Amino acid sequence: MSADGVPSHDDRLQGAGDRAFRVLVLFLTFDPEKTKGVRAVLGDFFKAREGIEFTVVEIDNANEQREWQSASTEGWPCRAFAVGGDNTAHEFTGWDRGWREVRARLPETFDVVLMVNDALANSKPLEALEAIDADIIRQLPAQKTVLGWVDTFSRVNPDPLDTLAQPMRIGGQACRKWLCTTFFMVPRSVFEKLYPVTSFSTANEVFTRYCPEKPFRESAPLSQNYQEFLYTHQTKVWRRGDKRGYVLSETTFPLFKNKVRNILNEHALSIKLWKLGVGHVNLAIFDRPSRGLGIKHDQVKGSAGTRLRKLRLLSWRQFFHEVIPPLLKRRGLRSS
Repeated sequence: MSADGVPSHDDRLQGAGDRAFRVLVLFLTFDPEKTKGVRAVLGDFFKAREGIEFTVVEIDNANEQREWQSASTEGWPCRAFAVGGDNTAHEFTGWDRGWREVRARLPETFDVVLMVNDALANSKPLEALEAIDADIIRQLPAQKTVLGWVDTFSRVNPDPLDTLAQPMRIGGQACRKWLCTTFFMVPRSVFEKLYPVTSFSTANEVFTRYCPEKPFRESAPLSQNYQEFLYTHQTKVWRRGDKRGYVLSETTFPLFKNKVRNILNEHALSIKLWKLGVGHVNLAIFDRPSRGLGIKHDQVKGSAGTRLRKLRLLSWRQFFHEVIPPLLKRRGLRSS
């Protein structure tokens, strides 16, 4: 409340939050065991966010023929449905199918869409979710902000890269960072502009029919440095026990295409997202140094609007924390 008694911007948003604030959860499933674990994590997350009305749609990519039905027996603490997916391009075509079903069957308007898949429990430090309360979620549409884990090429590539001066490119569009598709929240108005989330369904325009020495077509819409990154990301052994590092052969070429297509879809989705001018909160800021900034979950203070703005600023700090040291090392200005 301002000094003259007029409600502040944050007060008005909080008042709007007293109404039912609706979050649609598009949960992509494939592996039953992984699905159980993520259900438990998400269920606890939903129950702790009072005042948010969650609706879950489980999209079953292992059973594409599954009819739309209630999923209330799965133990969700909210309304839940299940429907068959589309595994053509894994989670991306599955999410597109799920969204079409939602538009055809659920009449209500949602404020935020949460995209999540069953790889979540094995891939991210879930303690970071504790920092995201109901008030922060309510602020996402007002500040046109997406929330999730954001990666950079420097973070996933041990060799130093200079992606500021030489970004990877898809179709001529620069890609320097991307939103990981294991878990991310996006305002519904933004999500509708992202649909369809699948950019490469088969990726026939990207790959040769079979040529391990030259897996990408000359006409592929990928910059040369991006092609080199994709190749080494899959075939180079970075450390002992690395699941990558396979030799590209006639046998492994389908695996290579499958994995690279997933990467292309994830990166292309983020290119569309950043072009919309959205802000972002990178949950990696809560990771321990040197992977993250080591921000404590309760460290950021203030109203929900103020906290979200601070989290956005910290997320940019995280970006430069990841990309500047490799850039300096590549240019010979830093030894380690």
